[in-house]
Order: sequence, then C-alpha cells, then structure tokens
Amino acid sequence: MATDTSTTNFVPPGFRAIERLGIGSVFEVTRVHDAQGRDLLCKRPIDERFAAALDRERDALALPHGGLFPQPVASGSDARGGFLVETMAPGAALRALLDGRAPPGAAQWLDLARASMQALAALHALADAKGPLRFVHGDISPDNVFFEPPATITFIDFSGATWRDAPEPPFGGERGTVPYAAPELTRQEVRASQATDTYALAATLLAVAVGPPLVRATTEAARLFEVGSEGVLWKRIEERTDLPAELRSALAEALQYAAGCRIASSHELSARFDRTLG
Repeated sequence: MATDTSTTNFVPPGFRAIERLGIGSVFEVTRVHDAQGRDLLCKRPIDERFAAALDRERDALALPHGGLFPQPVASGSDARGGFLVETMAPGAALRALLDGRAPPGAAQWLDLARASMQALAALHALADAKGPLRFVHGDISPDNVFFEPPATITFIDFSGATWRDAPEPPFGGERGTVPYAAPELTRQEVRASQATDTYALAATLLAVAVGPPLVRATTEAARLFEVGSEGVLWKRIEERTDLPAELRSALAEALQYAAGCRIASSHELSARFDRTLG
C-alpha cells in the first residue's frame, strides 16, 4: 500500500505512516508500519491539554491484562510531542455491526454476547501481585469493543479508565457514551464503575441484537435527557424471539432504569449466559 504522505511527519522515528485514521475528541490516530512491516497504531493527543490522557492509555496497556488490551510497542516524545504506538486490535469494532447492516443472526450474536460478557468479567477481575486491580473501563461502547470470531474480544481506549493506585482520571464529570451509558452516570450522580461498565456492555449488545435506535430522541441533548430520565428501550430485546428467553430476560434485567433493580455484576451476567448456553 502506498504511504499517505500527509501523515509522514506525524509518526515518530522508526515507523512509516500508512493512513490517517481520524481525529477524535482526545487523540489523533494513524496507522503505521514498523521495520518488520507490522500493522500498528500511533496515537498523539490532539493538543497538550490531553497529554495526561495519553499517559493514562500507556499506563493501562502496561498492566497485566491477559490479552484483553492491545500491546504497547513504543512511547515517548519527539518534536511533535508525546506519542504512543500500540498493536492493532484484532477483528473489527462492534460499530461495524450497527452501521447500516441488518442485525446478526442468533448464532453470531450468541457467540459475540457470550465472549464479550466473559471478557468484561475477566477485565473486572484483573489482578497483579498486590491483589485485585479493580479495573473500570469507563466508556464501553460499540467503538471501544473489538470482536474477532469466534471468541476474541479486545477493549480499546483507556483515557478515562480507573484502577487501583492510579491517579485521578484526567477528565472530570465523564458521562460515558450516550445511549450506552448508565442513566445515573449521564446524570453525573456517580463515577464510572464496574456496574456502569456492565450496563454499557449490555446496552451495546442490545444495539447489536436489534439495531438502532435505543432511544426515541433524535438530537444529542434530547438523547442525553432521555437516557438520564428513562433509560434505553430495553424491551426491544423481545423482538429477538430467536434468542433464548433466559438470555433476553438477563439482558433486560441488566438494563433496568433503576440501578438497584439491575444485574450489576459482569460476573453474574456472564454466568447467566454460560448457564443458558452450556
């Protein structure tokens, strides 16, 4: 593939720019190759305000994560500022299952749902020599979960993650990604937690199962208000009569509006899926 010359000065020494993938709210991301020709990602903060977010991402990838995250390849600073190079997540983001496509069949959705719930439970159980890391992703969404069939899940984007002994997140008042964020998180009544991670993954799986919309509102402000005041349209899971009734019920329980009425544990939700599927 030809080099995208518009990115040539963007990448650090020792890497070759291939394709500018986009500019998000925190990072600019470029696909690069190293000397061995490996496909990698180079991330840079869009400006110095977000340097701490890059540090957060680097520190998260350095944790013992059992293959649930990309692998760090290189980090440092050059004339353009800070950078982080990491491996590409295998497969594709769950967003690819939503953008203009019919929902996947029952077998594919069940593989995805079971694998992703097991992966989130493993994420929440991460530990090191000092004990549980109490890891919280903070922004589970279709863009931040990658799936490679039949059962490989990789989480990305850790600029807002928290874990034991980590400094405070670089951004305050995070609401997650609407409509996948838990209602109490969108209202900024709580901080992101393993419970809100579980809700967000359940909402993501609902979206993949039935397709958008998960809310009636059509503008960003109205969606934020609707999720905060009513939650998502969780009853839509009953449209998927080809899925086991027990799993439809479990997903509905995980998406109840009132936090106290939900399955809030990724371990419990994963166990429900495992018991049903055998």
